[in-house]
Amino acid sequence: MKALFLTSSLNTNIEDENGNKIPIRFENKNNILDNFKKYIKKYDNFLYIASNPEDYLITDFYSNVVFKSFDLTLPFKNYIVLDNRNIKESSRLVSQADFIYLAGGHVPTQNKFFNNINLKDLVNKNNDVVVCGVSAGSMNCADIVYSPPEEEGEAIDINYNRYLKGLGLTKININPHYIDDEVIMLDGLDIKEDILLKDSKRRSFFAYPDGTYILKADNSVKIYGLSYRFENGTCHKFSNDKEVKDIGKYDI
Repeated sequence: MKALFLTSSLNTNIEDENGNKIPIRFENKNNILDNFKKYIKKYDNFLYIASNPEDYLITDFYSNVVFKSFDLTLPFKNYIVLDNRNIKESSRLVSQADFIYLAGGHVPTQNKFFNNINLKDLVNKNNDVVVCGVSAGSMNCADIVYSPPEEEGEAIDINYNRYLKGLGLTKININPHYIDDEVIMLDGLDIKEDILLKDSKRRSFFAYPDGTYILKADNSVKIYGLSYRFENGTCHKFSNDKEVKDIGKYDI
């Protein structure tokens, strides 16, 4: 692996008045486009790895939006989806990929798929690939994945596992789509107060909004943009928008 991007969202689309997603050229927010251009050396094979390998309708819909957005921004020759339809081709597709896009979705569902195809070893064999996680895809890049409950019933399910075996591409955990003053309830619980802060006593993580990302490359790890640090039951602002900070000490 040449470089790893842990994004919350690339903002590849806008919604029209009817709620339809319109692909757009994504912006160079916090220099992400510049950094893509710096590390992507070949534009032959773009591999979109699904979050749910069985939900073909959702995968085809969102991958089509992403492919069109990249065609407007950083066009590739070939766009390929990896899910259960071509799971037997996993090894070949990953080995030939120049850019791997790990889709967003339900973290545990995607995590199971990644482990099923042994994606960790497949990625590690491709020294030239650039990997970009989006939301759940970024979360599943960690060695130990912090997977907070997100669907109804999960927060009160005593059997729900919040810590999963990930790809091991980083030791850093993230919580995407985070807005500090936003109150979100799940199963009668305040996600920040009752879940994230309490869980941070066991495992610390970064939380950040769409537009912020972490880049691991050239033996360094940096965060670009607004972020917050959850640790030991507290939350504090870690970096500001347009700011770049070295976070390599958290990846040891």
